Amino acid sequence: MKLTSTTSIYFILISLIFLLILCGCSKEEEVGWPRWRGPNGDGISTETNWDPEALSGGPKILWKANVGLGYSNVVIRDNRLYTMGSTKEGFTVCCLNADTGKEIWRKSFDESLDPQSTPVVDGNAVYVLSKKGILLCLNAKNGKLRWKKDLVSEYDVVKPFYGFAGSPVIEGELLILTANSSGIVLNKKTGSKVWDSDKPPEKIRAYWPRQTTGTDYSTPVRYDYEGKRYAILSSYEGMHSVEVETGNVLWLFEWELYSGNYIPDPLIFNNKVFIPEFIDVAAGMMDFTEVTGCVLLDIGGAEPKVLWKNLNMFSEISNPVMIDGYIYGCHGGPQKGIGILRCLEIETGEVMWEENLGKQPALSVMASDGKLIILEENGTLRIAEVTPSSYKEISSCEIPAEKGIHKWWTHPVLYKGKIYCRNYVLDLVCIDVSNPS
Repeated sequence: MKLTSTTSIYFILISLIFLLILCGCSKEEEVGWPRWRGPNGDGISTETNWDPEALSGGPKILWKANVGLGYSNVVIRDNRLYTMGSTKEGFTVCCLNADTGKEIWRKSFDESLDPQSTPVVDGNAVYVLSKKGILLCLNAKNGKLRWKKDLVSEYDVVKPFYGFAGSPVIEGELLILTANSSGIVLNKKTGSKVWDSDKPPEKIRAYWPRQTTGTDYSTPVRYDYEGKRYAILSSYEGMHSVEVETGNVLWLFEWELYSGNYIPDPLIFNNKVFIPEFIDVAAGMMDFTEVTGCVLLDIGGAEPKVLWKNLNMFSEISNPVMIDGYIYGCHGGPQKGIGILRCLEIETGEVMWEENLGKQPALSVMASDGKLIILEENGTLRIAEVTPSSYKEISSCEIPAEKGIHKWWTHPVLYKGKIYCRNYVLDLVCIDVSNPS
């Protein structure tokens, strides 16, 4: 009898451990890639089970989908992929099977502009923001509309000159958006306003030869300070650190000169912020093509402190990644007419190496398992080692464009052994990079 009891307890313990392992795996699986730039908003995936050499010999295309015009990236959760595009039906939100590309649901709304932001999935809801500023909360399972808010007409938000592009960010019960001078926060369940910020003045002097309304295009980035949650948001004034719950501004890092718009996200790590687009007045006269660079701030205190600033990286439209003390990203963009992949040492800002690749004006970067995944504007997809010693390519391929038009500005996404690449002109391509069985 004693033996039976001990054996029973043993088997119960083993079963519980097994269930805990399964629950842990399920929870990790559910995280997926639910928002712009991944779970942590840093462009880095924790995925390890994939083959960096898989691009050799050409892309192994599993499926393609026509999702309309636009720059919206994909988000994935529970093997469901969500993205947006402008189609003949209007502003369209798509939900596809991430493995097969088969359409699960598609919802269209009355707007013809090509979307620039990326959805965010939170529980059983998906939030999307149109170029005009229409914010929608949809049922993630079937696309049914839960609520709809017009940021401009209902909340007096100033539309960015080129339309809304910053992606929504979830923080607890709150939804953070780049808007006005230092953001706006809504209740994610109802869409009601929690707090907002001052509108930019009607006329903002743009020091760049392009127009602006003072509202920017980057996505809010969150961090902790003294037990509270803050978000960094950009506008014509500079970078604001804002308490998420109240909207109170902790600090403002002012621009020396405002470029007219700010697109890449600030990169936060170890109480520091790397800003990959910064105009350094002291670096030269008014020839802005020569004075655009980057700056590193220490945000460990109540006020930001400049650790260094230089001209070694200016990323006009894409976001860098930070790995083991080094920054990897694009120096340049469409305005400069060239995009160069560079590696910077974070402590000094020194260039460790640079690679001109295909001399394309735009390239986007993400990272996973010690590898860089790089997508160039012309559809060249590359995988390279993460190393500060030199550029070391592992494999590459050319992605065909359905209409023969290449504008691959959207960052690649790796998920479960597949890389998803979005062309502005219709194409969403799924490429197999799984490990050979």
